[in-house]
Amino acid sequence: MNDVTLRETPLEFSSSLGEDDVERQSDILNLLPYAEALRDVIHDCEPPMTIGIQGEWGIGRTSLMNMLRGSADGQQSGLLDPAQCRVINLDSWPYSQFEQSDNMAVTCLYALTNELGQVLAQEPGVDAGELQGLLDSAKSKLVLVLEQLRAFAHSAAGTAKPYIDISGQMLQFRSDFEKLVSLWAQSGDARRVVVFIDDLDRIRPLKALELLEAIKNFIDVPGCVFVMALDYQVVQRGMVEKLGVDLQKTSGKAFFDKMVQLPFVMPTTSYQLEDYIIDLLNKAGLPGVESAKDDASTRRFFSEITAYTVGRNPRSIKRVVNYTNLLERIHRHNSGRETTNDECKILFALVSMQVAWPELFQYFIRDPSVDMIASLQSWDYLDNLPEIAGLFERSPDRELVKNAISAFFDTLFSVLDTNDDGQIDTRELQPVIKVMELAKMTNVETRERPREWILRLVHENNVDASPLIDSFLENVFMKSVWYLGTEIKYRRAGHRYVTLVHNRRQIGTIVSLKSQPFVFRLAMSPERVTRALKEHWTSKQSVKKEAIVLVRNAFDSEASLTGYGDTMVDFSKITYMATKDAIKLLNVLYQIVTDSEL
Repeated sequence: MNDVTLRETPLEFSSSLGEDDVERQSDILNLLPYAEALRDVIHDCEPPMTIGIQGEWGIGRTSLMNMLRGSADGQQSGLLDPAQCRVINLDSWPYSQFEQSDNMAVTCLYALTNELGQVLAQEPGVDAGELQGLLDSAKSKLVLVLEQLRAFAHSAAGTAKPYIDISGQMLQFRSDFEKLVSLWAQSGDARRVVVFIDDLDRIRPLKALELLEAIKNFIDVPGCVFVMALDYQVVQRGMVEKLGVDLQKTSGKAFFDKMVQLPFVMPTTSYQLEDYIIDLLNKAGLPGVESAKDDASTRRFFSEITAYTVGRNPRSIKRVVNYTNLLERIHRHNSGRETTNDECKILFALVSMQVAWPELFQYFIRDPSVDMIASLQSWDYLDNLPEIAGLFERSPDRELVKNAISAFFDTLFSVLDTNDDGQIDTRELQPVIKVMELAKMTNVETRERPREWILRLVHENNVDASPLIDSFLENVFMKSVWYLGTEIKYRRAGHRYVTLVHNRRQIGTIVSLKSQPFVFRLAMSPERVTRALKEHWTSKQSVKKEAIVLVRNAFDSEASLTGYGDTMVDFSKITYMATKDAIKLLNVLYQIVTDSEL
């Protein structure tokens, strides 16, 4: 027997909107099938029912709710059947601005009751006198409760007004509210009042929790369906604030399940982000975007940069596009020409970085260099960078953030690496600096990479064109960890040398003088270097003692040589070694000086 399971039968939704309808064309995120499914649930469920639309702020919850309830112009502009549903709305956030005490929940109930009365007053089948009587009764009880709560909060002991039974008043209010709902719900088959509550995660978690409790206890009545935009974590934080961590751990999930009968998590993984991003960029009028519709690589670039930085949050993506649009106009004004496609990509990437990782962006613009980018792709470097500690505090997964940073720079490299050699040099980085300058993101001018500057200085000072220097630099030094390593920082120190830094510690210098074009000094005594080499040098090629020279000798003319380091490496002797052994020797020297594992 062949059983057809749910897994084998995919869910299918039919749309009530035509292919050419404006509403469908504007649904770039493809939320319509989910809205229609929720509509069917609202129509067919047995109220009372509470539906929780879950997801972080800006993820599209309000857009989904708007598809259901429509605009404020009328009851027929949404997907809900106007013959079956009457809609009332509550944006909780404005009430939290003026009701910071325990009164907010009661104030919101008053607002919901008042709006329900306004909706029912437009129904021809509702008796106006009965409606007004129930409204007056329900609202008067809430007013009494508010007055009592305020008296408790502001009166001195012994001077409060005569006590009012708050619980009794609220139970009577519930009865009145239920009768109000029944004026519509019981006048036809399957009728219901649908209450939409938005912005719960914009108010203090404890207040959001209290509002949920008030709704559940006093207006969760037959004939009502509640659709709430909320984040599960907001409810849990409210539980912690009210009841403590221990009770939240044991009862938090059960409490949420009791409050929300149908949890619906926003389907962000199904969002068509490429279409959404390109549509936003195109509407902003950014150059090069029109051609991106048929350019897979350009679409992929925008999609990947977005995914690595701001993620799949539509509101955050809109912020990036809006800011990119502003800076592109500034760039165009300052350059006096249209922004190119690649410049637009670079600008979009930089804005995405700034919006998602503001701490990292501020650190980057201090020294936007090849060395800086190489460093920021090192996970160890990021872990030890105090300037971006706040970035990791906001994320529950440090490893995911670090991987996203590495992926971000690699994606940006795809635009910059014009010769496709897998590396970015100072020349290839210049477009980034230029975009930042013209868009007024920074006033840092294009600077030559320090390690490239010192090698250029060596070549300039090598007036005799010594083949030993050229051979050593090109065949050995530039292929060793001293040049290629991302953990070594080159810091210009004056006009004649660079300081080599590892983990914020000086490990040596490279000096270039007209008299001595290339001097390589290590910040360690030659005795320690020699002992370590004897212990760890495994090559068949021996290293003569003269290859390591003591330079901090009070009786030696080199004692006053510029730069820092007690040991000078004699590159001329290393040049005569086999290239592989020479590179290996330099790498071993690096490990010795940095105390790295050998």
